[in-house]
Amino acid sequence: MLLRRLPSTAVSLATAALSRRSTSYLLSSQRRLQSFNSISFYPTLSFRSFCSTSEISPEFTDLITYQPSKRGPLKPGLYLVGTPIGNLEDITLRALRVLKSADVILSEDTRHSGKLLHYYNIKTPLLSYHKYNESQREHKVLKRLKQGEIVALISDAGMPGISDPGTELAKICVDENIPVIPIPGPSAFLTALSASGLSTDEFTFVGFLPKHAGSRKERLIASASETTTQIFYVPPHKLGQFLEESSLIFGDSRQCVIARELTKIHEEFWRGTLGTAKEAFSTRQPKGEITLLIEGNSNSSVETPSESQLENDLRELISNGHSLSSSNWWPKEHR
Repeated sequence: MLLRRLPSTAVSLATAALSRRSTSYLLSSQRRLQSFNSISFYPTLSFRSFCSTSEISPEFTDLITYQPSKRGPLKPGLYLVGTPIGNLEDITLRALRVLKSADVILSEDTRHSGKLLHYYNIKTPLLSYHKYNESQREHKVLKRLKQGEIVALISDAGMPGISDPGTELAKICVDENIPVIPIPGPSAFLTALSASGLSTDEFTFVGFLPKHAGSRKERLIASASETTTQIFYVPPHKLGQFLEESSLIFGDSRQCVIARELTKIHEEFWRGTLGTAKEAFSTRQPKGEITLLIEGNSNSSVETPSESQLENDLRELISNGHSLSSSNWWPKEHR
C-alpha cells in the first residue's frame, strides 16, 4: 500500500530504501517487474512534440502497449487511429496497441509518422497513403483487408478522414462489408473549441475553405448567417486573406478566437474581434497550424444587405461563372 501512495517518480527510490532496511525485501528481477505491473500508474513521459528525436524506453513501451486486456486479439479490419496533434503524450493506450498489432500502417507522410512510431518503439511497416495516391492504393489495401489483415490508417495529426485522407477508403470498406473500427484520439477543432470561450452548445465545423474565390465567399456568407459557432482550419500563410474576407462578411465586431500550435510548446489562443484581428495580424504572420473560431450570429434575422452590396456580390458571382437559375446562394427574399 505504501508503494501505491507514492508518486510514480518516487517508486524506484522507495523500493531501494525498503531493500536496504531488510534483506527480506530483496526481489529477483522477475518479481520486481511483476510488482511494477501491479502498481496502477503510467510511466512518466517527458513533453515531446513530433519534431522530437528522443526514444522512449522499450520496457516502458511494453508496459504501455500490453496492459492486461479482456478484449483479446484484434479482429481483422480497417482501424482509423487518432494520433497526437503535437504533443506525443496525447495518444491512447488502445491506439498504441492497435499500431503495434497491425499488419501495416497507412500513413499520410511516412517520414512524419515514423517519428511517432520510433518514439514508441513500434516496428509495424508503413505504407504511404495520401490524397495523391489513395485511388491507386485502394485495390492493394482492399486485397489485404479481404485476406484478413489488420490495417491501421493514420494521418499526420488528429483523426483520419477529418480534413485528411481516409473518407473514401472507409466508404469502400463499408460497401464491401469490411469492418471499420474507429480508435478515438485528438482533434484540433474540438481542442480549440473546448478552450475558446465561445458557445459549445452547437457549432459548425467548416474545415478548410475552397481555393476558388467565389466558392469561398459563398461559404463565408452561409456561415455568417448561422447562429452556431463557426470553426475553420486556416493555413498560416492565408490568415491575412481569411481575416480580410471574413471581416467584410461577418462584420468587424464579430468575436473570434485564433488557436495555433495546439498542445505544443508555443500554443497560443488569441481572442478579440475580427476587426482587431485583421489589424493585429496585418504585419504578423504566425507559424504553425491554425484553428479559427467565429461566434455565431446573435441576431435572429439576417441583416439585409444594401442594394449596392447586392449588386457587387451579384456581379462578382456571375463573373466567376455562377448562374442565377441554377444557384441557391441567393436569399429567397431577394430573388
